[in-house]
Amino acid sequence: MLMIERLLENLNPAQHEAVITTGGPLLVVAGAGSGKTRVLTTRVAYILAERLAAPYNILAVTFTNKAAREMKSRIIGLLGYEIQSLTVATFHSFCARLLRQEAEAIGYPSNFTIFDEDDAKVLIKNCLDELGLSRTQFTPQSIKRKISAAKNRMETASDFASKASGYFEDRVAKVYRRYEERLRQCAAFDFDDLIFHAVRLLGGRDDIATRYRNKLRYILVDEYQDTNQTQYQLLKSLVGPDKNICVVGDEDQSIYGWRGADITNILNFEKDFPGARVIKLEQNYRSTGIILKAASAVIANNTQRKEKVLWTELKDGDPLHLTLTDTAADEAAAVVGRIERENERYALKEMVILYRTNAQSRAFEEHLRRQNMPYQIIGGVAFYQRREIKDLLAYLRLIANPSDDVSFQRIINYPRRGLGETSVARLRQFAVEQGRSIYESLRELDRCDSLGARPRKLFGEFAALLEPYTELKKTEDVGSLTRRLVDELRLPEQLIEEDPVVGQGRVENIDEFIAAAEEFAASTDDPTLDNFLAEISLYTDIDQYDEIEDKLSLMTLHAAKGLEFEAVFVVGLEEGLFPLGRAVEEPSELEEERRLFYVGATRARRNLYLSLATSRGRFGEVGSIPSRFIKELPPALVETTDLRQHRGNNQNTFARRRPQPEPDTTGVHYEYEEDEILRLGRMVMHPTFGRGKVVGVEGSGEALRLEISFTGIGIKKIMARYARLKVIG
Repeated sequence: MLMIERLLENLNPAQHEAVITTGGPLLVVAGAGSGKTRVLTTRVAYILAERLAAPYNILAVTFTNKAAREMKSRIIGLLGYEIQSLTVATFHSFCARLLRQEAEAIGYPSNFTIFDEDDAKVLIKNCLDELGLSRTQFTPQSIKRKISAAKNRMETASDFASKASGYFEDRVAKVYRRYEERLRQCAAFDFDDLIFHAVRLLGGRDDIATRYRNKLRYILVDEYQDTNQTQYQLLKSLVGPDKNICVVGDEDQSIYGWRGADITNILNFEKDFPGARVIKLEQNYRSTGIILKAASAVIANNTQRKEKVLWTELKDGDPLHLTLTDTAADEAAAVVGRIERENERYALKEMVILYRTNAQSRAFEEHLRRQNMPYQIIGGVAFYQRREIKDLLAYLRLIANPSDDVSFQRIINYPRRGLGETSVARLRQFAVEQGRSIYESLRELDRCDSLGARPRKLFGEFAALLEPYTELKKTEDVGSLTRRLVDELRLPEQLIEEDPVVGQGRVENIDEFIAAAEEFAASTDDPTLDNFLAEISLYTDIDQYDEIEDKLSLMTLHAAKGLEFEAVFVVGLEEGLFPLGRAVEEPSELEEERRLFYVGATRARRNLYLSLATSRGRFGEVGSIPSRFIKELPPALVETTDLRQHRGNNQNTFARRRPQPEPDTTGVHYEYEEDEILRLGRMVMHPTFGRGKVVGVEGSGEALRLEISFTGIGIKKIMARYARLKVIG
């Protein structure tokens, strides 16, 4: 009883109820900063302390490895002892583990490879070449996006082909079918496959599904608002007869619709699980009263949400601060200047700059470098995506899985062996004809008539180099195996020879990778190459976030999810940038942009700074109007500093043009000059939709109506008098 009392003693009433409500389906609506992680971890500890289930009967899933590690660590801290058989994992890592255990049931080896986005695109390029399709007309990225969307709808290649309409989708269907064939030949899954195949396996094998349902008596889901349809289907497949599923989330923080997250999963939970309890966590422990009031005022404009009223016992604190500047460079200078002043009371690591798009980081980086201010960018090139690390990983993956053609293609000529693209292409074609992987086809080089004597010799030397490692991996731990391989390949020397300056940093990355492999070997009961590759294959950008080093963080608003800082700077608050232009005319996308603002604002504990620029160099200098999110803030909560030199007569519009009427959400009236007559073929710039070409003209004068094809958006019909267009060509 003492253990139970200790677990429950510091919970507020709603948290207490959420922890002890252990029977049946439960939805915990957890507002920003309301202690959802505390509820999840305490709930797991409570179930174990009350002996309602053994550790192996519990599955807790979340979205990042960082969050999973933190949850497990906190559970262990609450209980005071280690728990080996408790599963706290991301959706993808749980499914990868499930598939490795059940691989035989779907005709895969247990040592399958997991392809990241770059690997998948390489394989799609191969498929396009094999099918004689143009990589320019059908880009690997666009094909991959279509295939990914299909898998998130649980559509196989055959399903997609049966629904394909039009020339493009017909070709995608052909590539999808070939891509699946090549994945199987490589004994590989892409990221989407992990959940896709887990769901298909559980749906097609009642015996396996029943075994997992009986084992997993309690399922807990973090960030439920971010689940997509495949993740939803996975959970439905795993929930046992007692329906002991607890989901925790906040529909106001659903910000991943662009990658398939379905907000209706949380909105419809009570329909999907009849009899479900709903508990709302509305006390905020993170932000000051003013920050909370401001964020709540903005999000209240959304319609797709459950009613909740967040409150806090903290003081109101400082008002929000809005800075108006002329250019992106001016904005960066103002923000960095403010950070320097705030550095007197906050450490750099306690502050963050949040932006809508990665491209916005450049201006801030330039100013930070000038000021010699240490910073880190989250969401840039992740450690395991760096070239030298990808090269080394490709060697290890090919050793682990000789069927991995993508890894073979990456390293066959690295370090350089004098093998040309033609020779590699001929060997790949020979492998396809033989129905083997490229590496396995090296055993039959004598039968490959298309290769000359020299390429055969070089391919043979490559095979001789790797062959011993296929045996060594069975006896050596991954740390010593990796060090041996790096030494034999002479990678440090190769990198220094390529570029003495940049190469040194790359050598340090190789050393860091070896250290990671050795650390894994020292801390794991089964330190095999397969297990190490499985561990690191699912790392995400946010997993490299360093909370210890005193550096200012720069990241997109999406990357900031789950983090918190003393002072937050949300920059670029202009229509067309935040919210993005393509979201303005689509209500559901606009609501997601508003949720993204809400997420950014609620990262702040004590101070929230907002900023925007009069003109920004997107496709040339473009006049801006303030984001509607600024207008949705209660004026009494915001202090404004206007640093603009070109203010004009209208303080609410920031275009460097003649005075204009009060802007609305559709644009601002603009008198076109005689030399800017809009006609077919004109290139124009719209403040919201960006760069476009006039492809249709109707009417004249005030009734002039235009059809404009906007880059990345498509054709829009707009009234010229209200469009505030700038003719650029």
